[in-house]
Amino acid sequence: MKAYLLKSVGLLWLSLWSALGFSAEQSNTLAAKTLTTPPVSTSALLETLLGLFIVLACIAFLAWLLRRTGRFQTTANGEMKIITSLALGPRERAVLLQVGDQQILVGVTSQSVQTLHILETPVSTTTIKNNSNSTFSEKFQQIMQQRAKS
Repeated sequence: MKAYLLKSVGLLWLSLWSALGFSAEQSNTLAAKTLTTPPVSTSALLETLLGLFIVLACIAFLAWLLRRTGRFQTTANGEMKIITSLALGPRERAVLLQVGDQQILVGVTSQSVQTLHILETPVSTTTIKNNSNSTFSEKFQQIMQQRAKS
């Protein structure tokens, strides 16, 4: 009982001191509420907009970087991965998947995914990588050579 009474008196004492502190703080803030400068200045607005622009640019850059490095394409224990993809229309794609040792050609639309063909002999991934890594100048040279021949 004595401990309870001691706690009660301590809490009462603490609340009185905090109430006095709040009342003293309120009297100081009433005098400080009169502003000599406008609350929203041009420099504060520009600083806020610049900070917002930097944050949005960082988000866009990270999204681009993740997409560019292919981190959005997850693999299922290394057993399933996208080998290549070809756009057939605005919302249609043909995708070549590697599932274990088997390769499957899949048609992907906005409404469905359908198996088009299961390849009996897998397509060599080295030729796919070599064709996709060629630079613009190499492709341009090939086109110019083909035109010169015809």
